[in-house]
Amino acid sequence: MTTATLKSRFGAFTRHGVAVSYALLVVLIVVAVILNPAFASWANVKAQLQIATFIGIIAIGQTLVILTGQIDLSVPWNLTFSSILMATLYGEGYGFAVAVGAALLVGIGVGLVNAIGVAVFRLHSLVWTLGMNALLEGATMVYTNGQPPDSTIPGFVRFLAVGNLGGLPVAPLVWAVLAAVTILVLARSRFGRFLYATGNNEPALFLSGVATRRVHVGAFVASGVCAVLAGILLTGYASQTYLGMGNDYLLVPIAAVIIGGTNIMGGAGGYVGTIAGTLIVVLLQSILSIAQIGQAGKNITFGLIIIALVLLYAREARPTD
Repeated sequence: MTTATLKSRFGAFTRHGVAVSYALLVVLIVVAVILNPAFASWANVKAQLQIATFIGIIAIGQTLVILTGQIDLSVPWNLTFSSILMATLYGEGYGFAVAVGAALLVGIGVGLVNAIGVAVFRLHSLVWTLGMNALLEGATMVYTNGQPPDSTIPGFVRFLAVGNLGGLPVAPLVWAVLAAVTILVLARSRFGRFLYATGNNEPALFLSGVATRRVHVGAFVASGVCAVLAGILLTGYASQTYLGMGNDYLLVPIAAVIIGGTNIMGGAGGYVGTIAGTLIVVLLQSILSIAQIGQAGKNITFGLIIIALVLLYAREARPTD
């Protein structure tokens, strides 16, 4: 199969996945409004966007990593540890810049270690990043002595998480800016093109002279930083940090990426679809809550959706001679 044909097939796959995700989003909105007319109120829309912001920011990093054919399962305790570190340092008087800077350094460090495991040692990202998640959980327990720490939240973090600007919630605006940058990077930059090429055929990209290890470093560091940013906003939203605060963000952002049409095998997709996927998972959570479905039922639902879409997209994206 020629390169042009392969690009055409993957382009068609991406467009199809995005179209399906936005069509599903419209259907879910209609269903939600039918079940509860108050769902369409501005207050509820703002609340849904607030929740979507945390998932959407994490999903930025997951989209980049999944495009390379990898996955990042270190998000939950990267988010938890960096948030607790930020709140603790700020409470001890180190100042906003030092506290947030330290949290971001944690995210960068986690991303670098993940990239080294995948790109240098050639270990499977699922196993390596899951091990990193367990390591971060242990480090958090040691750092906090296993006790929920007292939280002192910077005022600016509270403003970013729950503040309003011109009548609009600030957190979704932050997400919108990050989303626009991500879409631009994927569509217009060399790094974006290399992400897709790595997921399509990494050995061929390496033989063409591209340092594919740097591509993995960029993707995993971005994922680590996005987890930290989401944790900072979540800390401001909850006005506290607590052990396990990132546990709910392992499966859902990955589901958002896959529902949005990004191929779990890498090489096809993008963040335009992930935005729809993020809103879909938030709406699904709300609809399941309205239907009085418990957390176990929600997990089963998301698991079945991921399995079904992975099988569907993998079948459609598989090239044929």
